[in-house]
Amino acid sequence: MDETDVVEVDDMQCDVCTERKFQEREGYYYCIECGTKKEQLRAVEINAEDTFNETKNHTTVRTIKQPQVKTEDNEITSWEFYNFVLRGFMQELLDLGAKPELKLMTLQVWAAYLGRMEVAFCKSNVMGLPKLNVRSLPRDARIIYNHQQAKRKRERLDKSNLDDERSKWRQWRKTKRKLDATVCSKKDAATESTAGQSIRLQWSYRARKTLKRHMALKHLDKHTMDSTGSMRCHGLRPKAKNLGHCDRNIFLLNINKLYVVLAIALNMIGDDLQLTDLLRLIDEEHLTSRYLLKYVPEDVAVRSKTLIKELQLGHQVDKCSYEFLRTQVGYMSRFIDLTEFQTPDLTALTQRYVRELSLPPAVAEYVCRLMDFHRPEFRRLWDTWTYPRYEARVMAYIVYVMKLLFGLDDVKEQKISETASEVNERLQKLQQEHTDGEEAPANLFVFGEWMQFVELRKVLVSHYNQSFAQRFGVANHLERQLDDILIKERKQEEHDKSFNELEMTPAMRQSENMRHTFESLLKEKYGEGSAEMTAKDHIEFQASMTPALSYFKRLLMHASRAEGEDMSVKIPEYMRVEHSERQLDPFMAKTKDLADYLAKHQVKLCVQELSCQEDYQRVGIFQFFPKLDQKSSEFRANCDITGDEWIQELRKKEKRPVFKFRQPVATYGARYKAFERAACRQKMEEDNPFWKIYKTPKLHVKLNDEEISLDELSSLQTFDEAHMDPLSIPLNMPRRRFNSRSSLTDSELIEPKEEDDVEEEMQNMKQMLNVSNFDIWLLHGHMHKLPQMHQRELRTLFPCSFRWLLETCAATIGVCWSVLYEQLLVLEVVLHHGIEDWSNHKDNLRFKYNNPNKDINMMTKIYRDMW
Repeated sequence: MDETDVVEVDDMQCDVCTERKFQEREGYYYCIECGTKKEQLRAVEINAEDTFNETKNHTTVRTIKQPQVKTEDNEITSWEFYNFVLRGFMQELLDLGAKPELKLMTLQVWAAYLGRMEVAFCKSNVMGLPKLNVRSLPRDARIIYNHQQAKRKRERLDKSNLDDERSKWRQWRKTKRKLDATVCSKKDAATESTAGQSIRLQWSYRARKTLKRHMALKHLDKHTMDSTGSMRCHGLRPKAKNLGHCDRNIFLLNINKLYVVLAIALNMIGDDLQLTDLLRLIDEEHLTSRYLLKYVPEDVAVRSKTLIKELQLGHQVDKCSYEFLRTQVGYMSRFIDLTEFQTPDLTALTQRYVRELSLPPAVAEYVCRLMDFHRPEFRRLWDTWTYPRYEARVMAYIVYVMKLLFGLDDVKEQKISETASEVNERLQKLQQEHTDGEEAPANLFVFGEWMQFVELRKVLVSHYNQSFAQRFGVANHLERQLDDILIKERKQEEHDKSFNELEMTPAMRQSENMRHTFESLLKEKYGEGSAEMTAKDHIEFQASMTPALSYFKRLLMHASRAEGEDMSVKIPEYMRVEHSERQLDPFMAKTKDLADYLAKHQVKLCVQELSCQEDYQRVGIFQFFPKLDQKSSEFRANCDITGDEWIQELRKKEKRPVFKFRQPVATYGARYKAFERAACRQKMEEDNPFWKIYKTPKLHVKLNDEEISLDELSSLQTFDEAHMDPLSIPLNMPRRRFNSRSSLTDSELIEPKEEDDVEEEMQNMKQMLNVSNFDIWLLHGHMHKLPQMHQRELRTLFPCSFRWLLETCAATIGVCWSVLYEQLLVLEVVLHHGIEDWSNHKDNLRFKYNNPNKDINMMTKIYRDMW
């Protein structure tokens, strides 16, 4: 691009991308970013004779402004209107901190969508006008093709007597007036055709293919030539129930399509804003259809009532659910031939969710190590255009780590929290007694106190934010809900005042009367109007990537000020504790620093590992069996059967269970086992010198005159670092259960000690700390297409602590708990059933494909494909 051809004009910007630099080509100026032609700019050649300077004979180029014509007929189509709104939404996201690359990527996705609909950027369009689809509005046909839609008049029944002489004269006068009108219309036909000539309608390829199902092509051509809309046999906009799934969802242009375009653009540039974050901004009305008029030009926004009516904006719902938006993103990506989605930065996403939940940073480090161990691939089972559940997978890792550290079986986490609280009290007591300046270790993370903190934080923030309350399921008072509605209505009213039409329509007059009645009822009931009610005890929250954390800090800051005394809620002192600054190292077998500090003060730290409950293992796996299609079954009537026999046969028939739990006891047959892949592969590689498979040696350790096999020990149980005496055999994994004094389980009993040992322990103070042995309960099954009724039945089987954590984490990212639990099942099934024993294989990860248990093997294959 030649830099001399690029100019920047003051107070002039592109109508599409707001760029201020333009490039001159053949006398016109085009935007250097999107290539849109600027009609208000022209290039004018000025010779030496025009400037009355004979010394200059060369040609110069000067830029002039062409005034924009503003007339009453300056209307925009629906695509142009949504183009302005999309640009406004994109600017809102840029102001909230999105990457600058969002501007260009949004333009590319929007151009690809319009190109596929043959509205713009289409090479096959000879006339250059946008083509109509099956969901186009009559406004677009009128503006582009001057196609008028005839108003349907209701025919009145003539009840007069036709034999009456007066009725005959009346009929004759009507006929005469019609004849006179036709004569006048023929005289003015030439002037009307030159003023506004109608053009033949152009249909897109998909629209023409769809309309062929309702009428013949010749008849469709007659409709395209009917500029006055006199043919009323068929409607050119079929009903939604008569359209296919793609035509009904893709070709309907509305506010939700703009959200879909922004979601795809955010994913393509790898922005920190994810799909769930965009949905949260929509729920909090940072992106909303209430203030659309501020995005369009002023001459268009003046006729707001007509615009909203013809664009059918009143029938649209701008708020949508997670599943709906995710499905629409998949449809759009398939429609514009998007190859694949970009995986976001999972490490940054994990750290953000850990900060949002006020957890210590050690949880994020643990999650990152698990991800590096076996990186998620986010495979799609059925198609390649389904949007992966990135946010739910990352949050499932956090739930899995919390489950490993605390058990979450209503017993283990309570015992761990009690001993952790005792350790914190001991640390505070020692710090108060010894003020020698020695740095004491940080307090331990207490799961019970953290639960209480998060639950009360949800209640406090929900008191001042209605969308936050709806997301977490917190029931607010009716007064708070009413205040939220009044604030939003007042903002919308102030916004619409500057754009409404001058004349007072009946709908506006009715709205004013309803508002006046509502205000009088409020004053009669509460003694004050809406303005006085919402002015007090109201806090505005700015958009944030971590809403729970940022909003609660905003409440703490407001409470610390002078106006915080008038708050309707009081924040307790224990809510000011920073749980994210507490440590988790003692729960991860890193107790050396804590034990050394306590040993300096004659306190001995005794670590006890707790096992998990095994009741959930005996429940079995759950599975949903859909009902059989009754239409495909064949029924034969037995006319000779008696009533009693018919009732007995009905009782004998066993109905197929819809949702049941069963034990995974199915096994493969002998013939299938003879052709296993592992056996065939081992047989083929027997003579290969470069591939030798050796059996893993079995090592035994002699303890207390008893030989214990290393394979029988738990792979994740680890003792403290105070007992590291070398053994006679090499070990690749940490030692387990080698010293009964350093670790105790519920099944082991403390051996009786001598009197000297008892006296010595009485002299030295002891501090007990319970930790998890990293063995967790498992409740596995198939979550695909599980109905809501059976989801509620499954939810009752969860422990209360795990159920609370699952629902809290799911509400944090704005998804249902079943979606999060399905991603948790992907982790648990693959890590616990789909990988060979980690103790027998080093420096590699070996997947397990030949599980003899058929039920476990089939479930592992399904969830491995979702990894």
